[in-house]
Amino acid sequence: MTSEVSVGLDEGKHLVQRSHGYAIAEFALAIPALLIVVAMSVSLVGLTVTQIQLESAAALGARIVGRGDPIPDSFRNSLPEGTEIVIEPDTEAEVVQFTLRTTKNIGLILVPYQIDLSAISRARLEPVFEEFG
Repeated sequence: MTSEVSVGLDEGKHLVQRSHGYAIAEFALAIPALLIVVAMSVSLVGLTVTQIQLESAAALGARIVGRGDPIPDSFRNSLPEGTEIVIEPDTEAEVVQFTLRTTKNIGLILVPYQIDLSAISRARLEPVFEEFG
């Protein structure tokens, strides 16, 4: 009779798999990646909302300046914080260009990042009539 020497388990013993802690360890590794994706999504939504506000405000501001009215404080207060207003009249073409610029901070605390946002709108200058007396 030939006897074979087996490598590994002795006869009658079964391999025991211990997988109880693997799911928790994998979940712990996936949490930071998930949090980064959520933070980036929230930042992108914030950028989109700010850009839409700038576009809308630039169109309204161009209309206000095109009529010859001063920019009201309520308009300035509705803009995102730190927004710069640039008004460039072009008398030859009888239009006014109204530009809004701002900087938006995105990113995590450890990795700050700034993005410059701007919106430009043009409006025709309306003639100003003196009141009829």
